[in-house]
Amino acid sequence: MNIPILELKGISYQYPDHTAALKNVSLKIERGKKIALLGNNGAGKSTLLLHLNAILTPSAGHMLFKGERMTYKRIEKQKLRQHVGIVFQDPDSQLFSSSVYEDIKYGPRNMGLAPEKVKEAVDVAMALTETASLKEKPPHFLSLGQKKRVAIAGVLAMNPELLILDEPTAGLDPYYTKKIMNVLNAIQNENRTMIISTHDVNLAFEWADEVWIMNDGKIISTGCPTIVFQDEAILNKSHLEKPWIMDVFETIKGPMKNISYPRSRIELLRSIQEAKAKQPIIKV
Repeated sequence: MNIPILELKGISYQYPDHTAALKNVSLKIERGKKIALLGNNGAGKSTLLLHLNAILTPSAGHMLFKGERMTYKRIEKQKLRQHVGIVFQDPDSQLFSSSVYEDIKYGPRNMGLAPEKVKEAVDVAMALTETASLKEKPPHFLSLGQKKRVAIAGVLAMNPELLILDEPTAGLDPYYTKKIMNVLNAIQNENRTMIISTHDVNLAFEWADEVWIMNDGKIISTGCPTIVFQDEAILNKSHLEKPWIMDVFETIKGPMKNISYPRSRIELLRSIQEAKAKQPIIKV
């Protein structure tokens, strides 16, 4: 039986000021999935992610880690965090050492790994994130895009089964956005489960196997991007737009249900070429 890495059952959370940030959230995180979490500002996305790493404890409901119910004892949280790593939206909240190498080394060293295993873990993480050339630089001298890649490397070095990234491309120009997505694709080749929180519907549509949409502390839709993003009512409620690839494709094929949508610019161009090739030749 394939047991989910994490399962949330009726999770609710209320902040000390009585703000209800999560309301009866139930979810399963299956192994090997690429999941995009979307929703308007204040929907509860960051609060949900902090529960997945046990940084926050639910006010109601419970969470299962590999089928076992969490009781939030210190030893349980330590074990969870060895398997579930989180990269925060602001990399400065995670980078504090004198050099990039020391920062990436911090996690695996604190896990008690032997020095040679620490070096191996750091080298692999730097290779995946293309940060080896930055290893001697102080983190505060780096650009935002470089800092984000180093923050990802620091979590990757601990080899988590589930990697969570909160707005990994926020504030980045197209060049560094592409760099971050290249990193995520390289990580996926390692057969890792990933969740990213994002406002970018186009990124989610192209990258994710599954999307979750939040509104007012609730999960209001989950599923395959090509199905979820056809629901105009859900998109309007969440202040989201349909991905541009779907819009363009529907002008060619028409807004039919269950058609095979292209998931990337390359696939879309191929569909356009195929549509053009099928046009009847009009003889004069």
